[in-house]
Amino acid sequence: MDEHGPVKEKSVKRSNPLGSPEWSRGIAAGMLAILTAAAPLAADEVSMTSVKDNTLIEDPSLALSAGASSSFYSGRVGSNGGNTLRRGVIAFDIAGVVPEGSTITAVTLTLRCSKVPSGSAAQLIKLQRMLADWGEGNSVAFGGGGAPATPGSATWVNRFHPTDPWTTPGGDFSSTVSGSVMVGAVGNYTFASTAAMVADVQAWLDDPANNFGWAVIGNETTPQQIRRFDTHESALPAWRPNLVITFEPPSTNPYDLNGDGIVNGADLAILLSEWGEPGPADFNGDGTVGGADLTLLLAAWGL
Repeated sequence: MDEHGPVKEKSVKRSNPLGSPEWSRGIAAGMLAILTAAAPLAADEVSMTSVKDNTLIEDPSLALSAGASSSFYSGRVGSNGGNTLRRGVIAFDIAGVVPEGSTITAVTLTLRCSKVPSGSAAQLIKLQRMLADWGEGNSVAFGGGGAPATPGSATWVNRFHPTDPWTTPGGDFSSTVSGSVMVGAVGNYTFASTAAMVADVQAWLDDPANNFGWAVIGNETTPQQIRRFDTHESALPAWRPNLVITFEPPSTNPYDLNGDGIVNGADLAILLSEWGEPGPADFNGDGTVGGADLTLLLAAWGL
C-alpha cells in the first residue's frame, strides 16, 4: 500500500515462444515449400528380365503357341502366313524385388528386335496392359508360325490351353496404350517411361494377384510388317527383355513424416502445422503434438 491506496498487480500475458497453433500452421506451409525443394527424394532402381513371354497366334487351328521359344512376334504376317495376326505377351515378377509399399517413379522397358521384313519401314509398337492371366507353356517354334500348344499355353482363343478361354479371342488387354516406340531395323528399343507405365507397375506392386503383364502390339493393319523380339529364353542375357524400375522405398523411420528417407526441415514443418492438435507427429502418444514430440524429432534429425 502507498499513499494513493493499494497497489494493483499488473497482469502480464506470457507469450508462447513457439507461437499459437495458428502461427505454427501459417509458417509451416512456407517452410515446407522451401525445405522440401532443397531435399531430394531418395530413390532406388532395379532391373529385371521377364518371367514369361509368348506369342498369341491367329491361325486356322486356333491351337498354336510358342511360349518356350527364344522370340515372340507382333504385327500382321504376309501372305505365306495367311495375313494373320501375332500379338506378343510379356510379364515381370516384381513382388519381392521392389519393396512392398514403395512408390514407383519411373519405368522403362527395353526389347531387342531380332528380325525385320526386308524393306519394311519403322513401325509403331505399343504396350497395353493385360487384363487376365495367361500361360507360357512349353511349345517351341522356330518361326512365327508357332507349334502345337502344350497344356497351359496361351493361344489365340485360350489363356491356358486347352481350357480357360479369353473373353475376346486374341487376348484380353486394355484399350489404353501404356507406352510406345518406333521400331525399325534390328537392334535394341526402349519404351520411355510414361505415367501409364508407372501406373501399371504401381498397380502390379500394390496388387500382385492382378499382375498379368503387357500385350506387345504391332502394326495389325498392313501385312508383312511383323516384328520379332527376343524373349527371356534367349541364349544371350543382353538380348533378353529388360525392365528398369525406379522407386522410392517406404520409410521405416516414424519421424520421417513425409517419407522422403530423411528427418529434416520438411518433417519439422509438418510437426509445426499440427502443433497443439492430434496428428501423425504425436510421437509420444499423449494426444497432442507439442514440445515432447519436437524433442523426439530433433533427436532423430538427419536419420
